[in-house]
Amino acid sequence: MMSFLQTGHALYALAAICLAGVFSRLMAGSFYKRLIKESANMALTKNRCLRTLKQNAEDTYRINQGMSNTRVYLERQLYGLRMGGMSVRGMDNLSGQLTLLCFLAGGGAAFLSYWYRSDNYYIVLYGTIGILSGMLTMLVDYGVNLEARRQQLLTCLQDYLENVMWPRMNREGATEHGPAVTAEEERREPAAVRSIARDRRSNNTNSRRSLEQMAASREYGGDKNSKENWLQDLNPEQKRVLGELLKEFIS
Repeated sequence: MMSFLQTGHALYALAAICLAGVFSRLMAGSFYKRLIKESANMALTKNRCLRTLKQNAEDTYRINQGMSNTRVYLERQLYGLRMGGMSVRGMDNLSGQLTLLCFLAGGGAAFLSYWYRSDNYYIVLYGTIGILSGMLTMLVDYGVNLEARRQQLLTCLQDYLENVMWPRMNREGATEHGPAVTAEEERREPAAVRSIARDRRSNNTNSRRSLEQMAASREYGGDKNSKENWLQDLNPEQKRVLGELLKEFIS
């Protein structure tokens, strides 16, 4: 252990942990940046993750006939995004763990140097390197800001789904059901026209029968004054029918 501490191998281990933390954060940030750029044109995107997400969203919307909470659905889908065999969320957690490991490794190396009674130089060296490497990974973390990029990606995807995809699918659904409704209305319209014509003919027939009955009753059972003024007792509909009958008789 003394040779491991005094030959500088512990410094290489601290440097490797620090670089792994920085590299993991940069990879996750680059992945989110690429997704945000591709989400600007989801219709023509070639990104496999976004195409899979879009297809899953369409299938879910059709099966459930809508989607009540798009934000929750997208968050659940982002948890499943994978990068190099590891989920993006897992990569973010790994970066945080490597930051803590830098502090712990530096502090552990400094304690071992003290325990084995090494020079104070090694104690200060490992303690300082551990603190600086941990702060470096934290600085890169704040620069990349994975959480802000994740929220930006969520906003872009939600905007596409709610303002582009859902209205388009609603229009397609209305177009599919439109011809059936029109055909049904066309079938109902002739029936309604026939019903109106049938009712009109029935009203004309009833009015003619009423006129004939009134004329017969005036001719055989009424007095002279009622025979002369029987036209005054007719309603407008009966007068109209009487006029049509006179036109037919004259012609």
